[in-house]
Amino acid sequence: MKVKDFLFLLEKHQGNTIKEKELYKWISKTINKKSKPDHLQPEIIISELLNLNLIEKHKRKIKIKKPFLVECKISLNPAGISFATPRYLFFPNEFPKDIFITPAKSRGVLLGDIALVRLIDKKKDRFEGEVITILKRNRELFRMKILEISEDYAIGKLLDTPGNFTALISLEELSEEQKQKIKINSVIIIQLTGRHIRFKNAKFFEGKFLRFVEDTEFETDFDRILIKYNLKPYYPKYEYNPYDPEDPSTVPDWKSRKDLRNLYTITIDGEDAKDFDDAISIEEISDKKIKLYVHIADVSYYVNKNSLLDREAQERSTSYYLANRVVPMLPPELSENLCSLIEGKNRLTVTVEMIIDRNTGKILKYDFYRSIIRVNKRYTYEIAEEILNTKSDSALNILWEIAEKQRNFRLSLGRIDIELPESKFLFDNNNKVIGITKRERLKTSMLIEECMLSANVSVAEFLHKKQIPTLYRIHEPMDVEKLEILNAFFKTYNIKKNLKDINPFEIQKTLKEIEQKGKKEYKIFSYLLLRSFMQAKYSPESTGHWGLGFRYYCHFTSPIRRYPDLVVHRTLISILNKKKTPYTPEEIFELAIKTSEAERNSMEAERDMWKLKLMRYVENTNQKTFYGFITGVRPEGIYFELEDYPIDGIVPAAYLTNEPELILPDPFSVYIKKLSRPAFLGERWQLELEKIDIEGLKIFFKPLF
Repeated sequence: MKVKDFLFLLEKHQGNTIKEKELYKWISKTINKKSKPDHLQPEIIISELLNLNLIEKHKRKIKIKKPFLVECKISLNPAGISFATPRYLFFPNEFPKDIFITPAKSRGVLLGDIALVRLIDKKKDRFEGEVITILKRNRELFRMKILEISEDYAIGKLLDTPGNFTALISLEELSEEQKQKIKINSVIIIQLTGRHIRFKNAKFFEGKFLRFVEDTEFETDFDRILIKYNLKPYYPKYEYNPYDPEDPSTVPDWKSRKDLRNLYTITIDGEDAKDFDDAISIEEISDKKIKLYVHIADVSYYVNKNSLLDREAQERSTSYYLANRVVPMLPPELSENLCSLIEGKNRLTVTVEMIIDRNTGKILKYDFYRSIIRVNKRYTYEIAEEILNTKSDSALNILWEIAEKQRNFRLSLGRIDIELPESKFLFDNNNKVIGITKRERLKTSMLIEECMLSANVSVAEFLHKKQIPTLYRIHEPMDVEKLEILNAFFKTYNIKKNLKDINPFEIQKTLKEIEQKGKKEYKIFSYLLLRSFMQAKYSPESTGHWGLGFRYYCHFTSPIRRYPDLVVHRTLISILNKKKTPYTPEEIFELAIKTSEAERNSMEAERDMWKLKLMRYVENTNQKTFYGFITGVRPEGIYFELEDYPIDGIVPAAYLTNEPELILPDPFSVYIKKLSRPAFLGERWQLELEKIDIEGLKIFFKPLF
């Protein structure tokens, strides 16, 4: 069966358009007809090539893409075999599987690299390919733990990588002082060359020594996250439009902007916030109507599309909030100064002006324009909450009145609203966590959320009507199969409830019922519910946001720290200025993938940073016993979320069974042989600390039955 001949034929005709009949003739000629298994059926192969965007169907004609290559993200299995995951699938949850790449065809790709891959064959149900070129390295640096040393080389294990990968570095170019410092189990920072070295009948990545792990200007934990996620704490040289709104003569379009500086305007943000994207104002029109203004920093005015600064911002795609540190998407001169809506300073903004029904919270009308504002007051959430509770600020009172109406209105439309107390961390001067407190959700936080949601849905609806290529924020409905986990929770806690479908109204109703049962049950159910949700992402299509209950939704209100918001700003401004749309559909399609990937990367980096901080904090408390509830079951052990700390841990299978692995009857329970009974997600256990594995980012516990 010669799929490779068919692929070669397509490659030979890349860039051409042929009749669909002709394509099927090619398949018939090149693939043996006698015994075609399902994965070699012509319809399957054509569908896979369409999904890979290697061919396009136009009525009864097929266009073969040029170049006939697939852009992929590389993964490695523990044996070092490469697999390539196509990045731009039209139907991400469908075939084909990851592309298999033999070591001889890998061109030195590393985990997470972005590469162009050529399809060369298909074996069973998986394409085989070869790397043509590496578009982007995922990581520049690696931490390596020394395992073996000789006079001329050192071998070590690469840390913070899935699997057990080893590298070899030459010691010949190191100074005598450096050689003496390299010891077994010491950790160094290296750079991989992309080549492999055969040594002692084994194969290693070739590495180059750069520095010792302690030779950093940052604390080692922060440095570790920067290395693992390839983050740049500093900005390279860049240029931006140096408009200073404190000096109107420097702003070319000053006179064409709407001057709102006489409008009473406030910001409400966290106490430690440095970049202020949004500000709000309000005007009473009548007893029935309110005019709400949401002013957003006009970042697109400072950052030109495709400039060096823009390309760097796109590469980062988001700001990374790593505990009490931040790696910004934009340089501080913009993010903390010119673009930031600082109290008492003239600032350039894009304003969303909305007329809102005072009785229902419904948005009756909206308008958009570029503006100039001057923030009168900068509130923290806590200070604004105190003022709101004393009713001493009429603007805040009216804003909360509208926000509350909007929240209730949106809940009635199917929004799922989960209220969990937020953890607040206290740090010392050395960036160490010295305390954790719980903070209930504040009214002022909900107030800002509702105002920003109003701006986002208004912009999304407007752009959808104009049918202009832009980025939407979408959230797909949860998988129906996840209902089993939620219903198992009801059974465990003797709650007479059984969810039969994913109707958001029923889920929200259930949340309220569980809340009346008690805080413990509500917290566990909320946690399980959140884990059951699909992950929200960016998309060229406005397919709606299931969790929020919105038909149209986008991210517009944080262009300082999120690149998709900057894209949406540019799209909106092009319509307001009656100019050509700034992005093609192909560009938006690519940006949806890149920004969604970057968001997931930032979430993982932030989660790892908090794990490090919390693990060191738990270590310093010398606490030995804990309570936790089951959040996951795996053959290797049971995973728990601790009650007192927002961190998870694992009880290894060895404490629960005499077998090599745990028995999992289903995805939401596990059979505990030593107890002769099953345990379910959501169960509360008492745990004893066994060990804290800082390197593996895991905490191990023993059960106290």
